[in-house]
Parts: sequence; C-alpha cells; structure tokens
Amino acid sequence: MFKRLFMMLLIVSLVSPVFAQDDTRPALKAIEFLKSVQSDDGGFSSGFAPESDLPTTADVVIAAALAGVDPLEFVTESEATPLTFIESQVESGTVVDAGPLAKVLIAVLAAGEDTAAFADHDLAAELLATQSEEGVFGNGAFDHCLALVALQNAGAELPEGTLEALLAAQNEDGGWGFMAEMPSDTNTTGLCLQALALTDEADTVEAGLAYLQAIQNEEGGWPYQNPSEYGTDSDTNSTALVLQALIANGQDLDEWNNPQDWLLSMQTENGGFNYQAAFPGDNIVATVAVIPAIEGMPLNAWAGETSAE
Repeated sequence: MFKRLFMMLLIVSLVSPVFAQDDTRPALKAIEFLKSVQSDDGGFSSGFAPESDLPTTADVVIAAALAGVDPLEFVTESEATPLTFIESQVESGTVVDAGPLAKVLIAVLAAGEDTAAFADHDLAAELLATQSEEGVFGNGAFDHCLALVALQNAGAELPEGTLEALLAAQNEDGGWGFMAEMPSDTNTTGLCLQALALTDEADTVEAGLAYLQAIQNEEGGWPYQNPSEYGTDSDTNSTALVLQALIANGQDLDEWNNPQDWLLSMQTENGGFNYQAAFPGDNIVATVAVIPAIEGMPLNAWAGETSAE
C-alpha cells in the first residue's frame, strides 16, 4: 500500500504543473500555516473551539502525508506531535465509534506507525467490530464510507455486507446523504465515490458522478447541497472532497471545469484557505481538506485492491 502512495506521488510530480513538487507549491504554504496554529499538546483545533480536536488532528496528519510531508515534523515547544495528541485520545478509551476510529486508523497508517499496536490498540480490528448486523459502519453513509476507505488503506478484507450496505444507501438522484433517508450531499457522495473507485461498481459510480455534475457551480466548485436553505455557494470543503472523488475515479478535470483552479483561488496570503468567498479568513478545517485535493491525492491512496466477501 505504501508502494501505491509512492507511485501516485511520483506520477503527480511528473505530469501535473498544478501539483508540481517544489517548495513553492500551495500545499506546502498551507502546511506552514497549519504548523503556525498547532496547539501545545500537539493537536489542532477545528476552529470552533480552542481545544485540540481529534478528527481535525487526524486530518492534518493525513493531509501532510498525502502532500509528501512527514507528519512527525509538526513538533511543538513541548516536543509534542499530532501523534502525541492522537495517542492520548486512544489511550483514554474514548475512540470507540466507527467514524473517529476510521480517521485515527488512516492517520496512524499515514504516519507510518503500527496500526495493530497503536497505544496497545488494534485499530483495524476495533473498527471491524463496530459493524452492525446490517453491514453498516457508524450512523450513516458518511461514517460507512470513511470506514471502508480506512479498511482499504489498511489492506483489510471487507466483511460480508459492507459493499451491499453502501449500494443500498444510494439515493435515486445518484448521490448519498450523510445518514439514512437524508437528501444527497456532495461531501458524502465524494467520500463514497472514493471508496467505490477500488470496486467494479461502474454503474453506481457513474450515477454518483452524474449527481455531482448536475449541481456543480459555474466557477467550478460545489456547495454542500443543492437545493439548500443555507445557500448554494461553492465551499472549499465540499469541492475538495468532490475533486478527490474525480481523481480517484480517473476523471478528466478539464471536462469538470478544473475545480482545482477554483480551490487554489481561495488560498489566503497566510497559506490557509477560505471556506467560502463570502466568509474570508484562514479556516483550519477547510485548509486541511484542500491540501490532499490540490496535491491530486484521494483519501485511499494507500490502498491496494480490496475484496469483499
């Protein structure tokens, strides 16, 4: 799986001027911004509260690794790293649900640590143990697809019912909603399409891509949902997840109005990224989401071929 990541990074560096590997590329500027906002305990705030946040910290580790940066280079004055904070959370016994477990599993793997013995926990085994009798991980399609991507990265064989549960959750418009019976959204659909990129479910993928294409905004980005009572302006988080899905499924970005160009236009002078044009300012969660996308890397970049029983 690490060979696949290395090859993807190599290919990206050779063929794409947008994703060129040099010290001026936007992703490295974004990483320097993230280093400047790291908490003393090694973690990162989501921006919604001052305390370090586990999902955000895990996402920083994943984003750094996908940009070819060692996550352990994020060291505070107290010599804490993001893994220090993540380990403390796992040791506390509070990382038990499918979504957080999946993010931690990917982050630990991305950092090159042993996922079978991290803080005396076998993360993949614990994630597998959360699957319901119906084959579902977590509380809905987003958690389920995140778990699927984590297991793909770990090289685990997918348990019976995993893929079937994902297919059953697809809405009539081709997308997926965050939870059962919710309308489709771009975030969940983008994540699920990344998971499906390593399967032979071509018709399902095609329907998901058609949903995304139907609600893409003119400048190349995506909103969380359309229609939506909260507006349909493009946001960087949604656009990043969709871009990763397009990359994972081998789409020609020219045919999708080059969404990476819109993402790059949202970077601030500090290196961070705005969430939306109407809400300028360095947004930590948005910045973390954008880094892998503008590097041309899907979330399951460590995965090989994964089989389902």
